[in-house]
Amino acid sequence: MSEFIQKVDYSMPRQRGIFPPPPYEYKKARALAIILQCDFETKKRFLPSTLEPIKGGIDGLFISEYPYTTIGPYNEMILSLNCKYKDQPGDFICNTYVDDDIALTAGREIWGFPKKMCKISLSPIKENKITGSLTRKGIKFIDVEASLTDPPKGMDPKTLLESMPIYNLKLIPDVADNSKSAIRQITETRPIYGEFYDIQGIKVNYLNTEYSQYDICHEILENAKKNIGGFYLVFDLILPNGKILE
Repeated sequence: MSEFIQKVDYSMPRQRGIFPPPPYEYKKARALAIILQCDFETKKRFLPSTLEPIKGGIDGLFISEYPYTTIGPYNEMILSLNCKYKDQPGDFICNTYVDDDIALTAGREIWGFPKKMCKISLSPIKENKITGSLTRKGIKFIDVEASLTDPPKGMDPKTLLESMPIYNLKLIPDVADNSKSAIRQITETRPIYGEFYDIQGIKVNYLNTEYSQYDICHEILENAKKNIGGFYLVFDLILPNGKILE
């Protein structure tokens, strides 16, 4: 595991920044990865204009537990929309939630991950089932249960994940002008996946959402196909530096 290294003048506060530079290592990450197909018009609404939605593409909802990372343990949820930048298919991170301040600030300020703080739960496997939920501002806006099955034939999660770069829209407001951004970038990141210790399929028993004025997950998932399946995974991961596309 790489060491958390303090660096002056890298992140705020400048004398002892809240997060270190990448890459970040993740060991024995545990994830409930749900395959979705979101409504095409809804995807168009929530994607930046430089990204084009893919009809029939595989969208995803991931609830993850990270017990060992460079920046310490935390939990995360990611909602991704399949799209393409020019001719390169990838996954736009529409929403992501964490329960740790280092993960929040590093994700937003380095890569542009649209992170918010949230109470996140991912249960142990019990009677061949796993549950997950997200609660924010007193509203449980995602509640899911899945049963474990054999892995889907012909679908290798490592190949699927590695074939799709991650796209983010990194926004930093201008301190003097509320009508513009000081930074507005489309970024691309390609996580490096290591060993997969456990790969199982899942059958989604239910995926319930609730409207919240603070979040957009319900609007995106309300008309999505949610019973396609997915994976339960335990794996290693490295999150490297990304690049600016525009």
